[in-house]
Amino acid sequence: MSLPGVLAEIAEVAGEAAALQICAEYGGKDVYIPASCSDNHPLAQCVGREKADLICAHLAVGGSSGQRFYIPLVEGGAFKALQRTIARNVHEESVAGKSARDIAGGNGISERTVRRHRAAHRGTSKDRRQGSLF
Repeated sequence: MSLPGVLAEIAEVAGEAAALQICAEYGGKDVYIPASCSDNHPLAQCVGREKADLICAHLAVGGSSGQRFYIPLVEGGAFKALQRTIARNVHEESVAGKSARDIAGGNGISERTVRRHRAAHRGTSKDRRQGSLF
C-alpha cells in the first residue's frame, strides 16, 4: 500500500501498521510530534513506546524539540488495511513464540485484541459445519 506524506516516512521507520494506526487515530489533523516522548504521550499510546521512539527520532529535525505534521487521510479503507496488517503481525509473531503482552506492546494494541486474533485464526482451521459427536 502506498501511503501519502509523512505516513510513508512513518511506515519506513516503524512499519505500515504503525502508520495506519496513526492515520486511523489522527487522520485529517495536525499533530505535534516531539523529538522524544514518554510512555503516556499520545503517540506512544497509539503505536507503542518502541515505535513512537523510532518515529520521534526519525522526524526530529536539527535538534528541535519537535514539530507539527499534517496526518493525511488515506482513501480506500485504511481501517480494513490496518486490521489485515495487525492480524498478519499477530499471526506471524504468535508462530514465532512471542507472548500476547509482547505482541500487544509491539503493535500498539491490547492483549485482548491479540487473544481475539489468535482465537479467530484457530477457528478458521476447523470445519464449523461438522457437528459434535457428543
